[in-house]
Amino acid sequence: MRYYSIQDSLDKKILGHNPQVKDVIYHCDVWEDPMFIDKFHFEKIDIEPIVANPLLHSKSNLTDLISTNSVIGFSFTKLISSKFKNLLESKRKTRLQFFQCSVYKDGIEHRDYWLLNVYDFNLDIIDFTQTKISVGVKKEGGGTERKSIEVQNVDEFVKVSKIHYDKMEVVTLDKIYINENVKEDFFFIKDGGKYVVSETFKKEIEDSGCTGIEFQPLELSINEWLQGGEREKVYGKA
Repeated sequence: MRYYSIQDSLDKKILGHNPQVKDVIYHCDVWEDPMFIDKFHFEKIDIEPIVANPLLHSKSNLTDLISTNSVIGFSFTKLISSKFKNLLESKRKTRLQFFQCSVYKDGIEHRDYWLLNVYDFNLDIIDFTQTKISVGVKKEGGGTERKSIEVQNVDEFVKVSKIHYDKMEVVTLDKIYINENVKEDFFFIKDGGKYVVSETFKKEIEDSGCTGIEFQPLELSINEWLQGGEREKVYGKA
């Protein structure tokens, strides 16, 4: 079974305008208020958080996944439509939350949007014997260089990650392989913030007509996907 990470569409014809978001309405001090949504990092939220509301460009389309890259208020969540929400809920009922988040366009409020918060990130699903891992190692003269590392299981990965974390060095899962015994169709990998779907569920999402979504094969690195021409083969030029 192949698996794919959910990515924002890069196709301007799909988005209408790139970026989709023109501005954001904030309802609190985003740096100080402990209830602001960005204060929760892939964890269960036991309160009703304060969300931010995006204002779209007039030319932006109301896609089922709204692109909010680098926008404060959406750092650890995905902004999705009710249609997409219902599909995700059909595949899992636990360890995910949805918070209503209105989207505004041309002065009109669209209430059927939600922030997806997933707090299930079981590393046991990963086949570490095949997965390609690298770390940004600090150089003596300054800067970093990426070096490949190998681990055989999740315990080794956690140990190695902690060693580098203590040195303020970032370990990255570049090309991910999933264990053959995994039966889930939708799950989350915290490292890299990857929302992952099975090939079967990918087809179901595509058949539903959900828009604003692209699917990157997990076994491809981000450079292979974006710079190596693989994305363009599937979705055309950005």
